[in-house]
Amino acid sequence: MTSRVGDVAILCLAAGIFIAQQVAISFLDTDGAAGVVRQVLFFSTTLLLAGFALHFRRYWGAWLVALGILMNLLPMAAHNGSMPIDYAIIQESAAFPDVTSDDIGEQTKHGKDVVLERDDIHFYFLSDRFVVTLPRVGTNIYSLGDFVLFAGLVAVAVQAVGEGVVALARRSSRAPATSPHG
Repeated sequence: MTSRVGDVAILCLAAGIFIAQQVAISFLDTDGAAGVVRQVLFFSTTLLLAGFALHFRRYWGAWLVALGILMNLLPMAAHNGSMPIDYAIIQESAAFPDVTSDDIGEQTKHGKDVVLERDDIHFYFLSDRFVVTLPRVGTNIYSLGDFVLFAGLVAVAVQAVGEGVVALARRSSRAPATSPHG
């Protein structure tokens, strides 16, 4: 039971760090002292989150979660903590009509992305470049690391549910049979 309580604590801590990270990279300026704080927060929290994912290494999907985090880290590290996104992909997706060519070189409004021309993107193959439209969610642009991370989360959930079902089945097979007459 102690490990389950510890797992919940790690999940809560990771969620808090993730929220703080998203606020920092979305609202802190990318230049000057705020830019330095933003980068330090981003890189330190990203490494912490990958480490927290590996706390759950008994779930094979946790390795995918950590890999997805680190895959996103590479292009973001090359762009001062912002995920590069090709302006042409934004335009083709029609997902963000408020982003114009005037935004090239700028961080998206309250987001983690920096709008760039394709030739200015380091590690393009790991940048946000896959347009996905989902019902009720709408259109967004994801990276390869995002897909690996999402697959890892699904794998962890499937494995955890599967283990829970197996544990319940074992418990019920060991439970003494009771007579309805006492």
